Amino acid sequence: MPNIKAIADPGGRKTWLLGGLALAIIVVGLALWSLSSPGISSELDIPAYEASAMADPSGPPWLSGKRDVAGFASAARTGRHELLVNPASGQVIVQELRSGVQWRSNPTTVQLESQTVGGILRTNLESPFILEYAEQNKAQRLVVNGKDPGVKLSFSATDNGVAANYEFEKLGFRFSLVYGLTDNGFHVAIPAASITESGPFRILSIDPLPFFGAAEDDPAEPGYMFIPDGPGALIRYPQQQKRVGAGYYQYVYGPELTNKSFDPVTVSMPVFGIKKGEQAFLAVITEGEKASAIRALTPGLVSTFNSVNTRFIYREEYNRRLNLGGRAIRVFQNELLREDRQIQYYFMEEDEADYSGMARRYRKHLLDTGGLGPALAPSSNIPMHLTIVGGDTIYYGDSQYEIATTFEQGEEILRELKDADVHELRITWQNWQHKGTLAPDLRLNVERKLGGKPGLQSFIDAAHGLGFKVYLNAVLTHADSEGSELPPKTYGIRSVEGDTLFDYEFFFLNPNITYNYAQELISEAAVLQADGIHYSGIGETVFRDYNPRFAYTRNDTAYLYNRILEQTQGTLGAGSAYLGNAYALRYLSDIQQFPGETHQYYAIDETVPFYPMAVHGHITYSMVPGNLRSQYDDEFLRAIEYGAVPSFILTAESSRTLMQTKTWGLFTSQFSQWKEKAAAEYESFNRLASLHHLQMTGHSKRTEGVYETEYADGTVVVVDYNEKTFRVERGGGT
Repeated sequence: MPNIKAIADPGGRKTWLLGGLALAIIVVGLALWSLSSPGISSELDIPAYEASAMADPSGPPWLSGKRDVAGFASAARTGRHELLVNPASGQVIVQELRSGVQWRSNPTTVQLESQTVGGILRTNLESPFILEYAEQNKAQRLVVNGKDPGVKLSFSATDNGVAANYEFEKLGFRFSLVYGLTDNGFHVAIPAASITESGPFRILSIDPLPFFGAAEDDPAEPGYMFIPDGPGALIRYPQQQKRVGAGYYQYVYGPELTNKSFDPVTVSMPVFGIKKGEQAFLAVITEGEKASAIRALTPGLVSTFNSVNTRFIYREEYNRRLNLGGRAIRVFQNELLREDRQIQYYFMEEDEADYSGMARRYRKHLLDTGGLGPALAPSSNIPMHLTIVGGDTIYYGDSQYEIATTFEQGEEILRELKDADVHELRITWQNWQHKGTLAPDLRLNVERKLGGKPGLQSFIDAAHGLGFKVYLNAVLTHADSEGSELPPKTYGIRSVEGDTLFDYEFFFLNPNITYNYAQELISEAAVLQADGIHYSGIGETVFRDYNPRFAYTRNDTAYLYNRILEQTQGTLGAGSAYLGNAYALRYLSDIQQFPGETHQYYAIDETVPFYPMAVHGHITYSMVPGNLRSQYDDEFLRAIEYGAVPSFILTAESSRTLMQTKTWGLFTSQFSQWKEKAAAEYESFNRLASLHHLQMTGHSKRTEGVYETEYADGTVVVVDYNEKTFRVERGGGT
């Protein structure tokens, strides 16, 4: 991996108001690039980025020793677990020493007797991996696994386990699966250094342990698969509804935009899990998660088992244009994405073996690895996220800026909310910059019609006088080619085909541009004494840049964005984003439009607040703004149930002033119409102020339509969707 000295990345989201819909975003850079734009420094003060590389397994041969009747031998042992390996098949078992429970990489011989599938589908069930590959310059996907008669399997000893080394002589490639026990569980890794390709075939993806912990539809041992869709989702078994489609398959942090796939981000966490009876595991993708997908299969698709696993992607498939008329063929990338990959498995039992236990385990993982910031300070009042839209530019004719809220009007909104007993506000000012969405550049150039920089300064001072905080909204990851003075060919990222990447009129900025503008904005915002920056794009997604001068990966993007968030927090005090992908959590103080619903791409049985449970008490988050809810009461109650803070996006003038601008989706926003509702809602949320800094410890369904959320001090919040009410039970009493 190259060193980051100056950075580049593209990206962007259509920073529109229905936001969690990432419309684009970026890629990070690792090279020194002289920028031609005046005022943009080419020297960036960024520490060298050195990925810690896993070594190619080179230890002495592993000698299996005594084997049990099924052919398994002990490879490692801790105080809690034992790793068993079958030298003939490569299958592994992790056995819990206290209970004797076994987590197997593959179904047992007895379980396989009932399978009716044949061919590669059958041998996949017996293999510790599934590998997709293709012949060079051909588009057909081919599959091979550990049962292939042409594979050579050898083992190397490691400090805490064993490495299974696979070589396919006819196909010309080799790789290693490295298994090891940890203090808290078990991991499997694929070191990038272990992968070689010497023939005409190319590796596309590898699914390690695709059937680890796979469960049958057994009424005597019910359970579920946990998938990280939205805030968290369960697919229960035995099946409770008819399944449709080909199973669940979603990219972590969204699809790769440079392949011109602009679907919304549905997976914000690199995690998955399985519950079987009184046992469960949570898997966390700790290396290579930005180039991976989560795959869940139910009985009837490829077997009679319920299974969930990671697919590590080494080459993307894309459409290669053959002519200007649009004719294209499907092809694969030439270069292998050479990154280490690893999954950490945590095991739980009894009271811990449910999605609440998984969420607690993930929170501990984040804290142990520095992926989540410290606990929030106690407060007597809960904050409200208030976005004020200044206006925007009509996108035709003379591009006139339409005023929705001047800074002076904004001050009046704050005073009225303070008088209505809204005690704590975190205000994001949107479209404050000259021409709003069609801003010609990304500097702190305040729209004069709103009051200019003096008006913005006055607004910030007034907010501080009332005890409120002000964040400036910043769109630094993409630009609108219809208004921007930034040249797309110079500053835009490249798609996999080498052309500048556009989504309609938007192009995605090279990360050097994003980073340098962020440094300028942070410095200028500090002069104004702004309390933070709310970023559109950063923290929402990641992607690559195929400009050969940079060759940035999604990992590189995330590194740069985290540097921006770290500097924002360090200089101003707060960094804020939409959606809040897990890679950005460490330096986020606030998340807006936090995921609250699953996306229903597959037959999900239940939506659960896994993600809220993992971060509550460490990050302030809000969900759908109150004036944009489609089902007002239910979405209000869901925000209560999920531990969110209230949120509104408002204007002084009617939202009709924005109808012909690029700020779309804001159908009702006038403050005079929403003032009483906002104040009443704040009063309801403020009943939970004493819980804002506490971790969630549990969540469950009491009865149909009634859910409870428990906090670290024993307080329970009960939400009743049937009666449209909630109550707070403190220490067992109401």
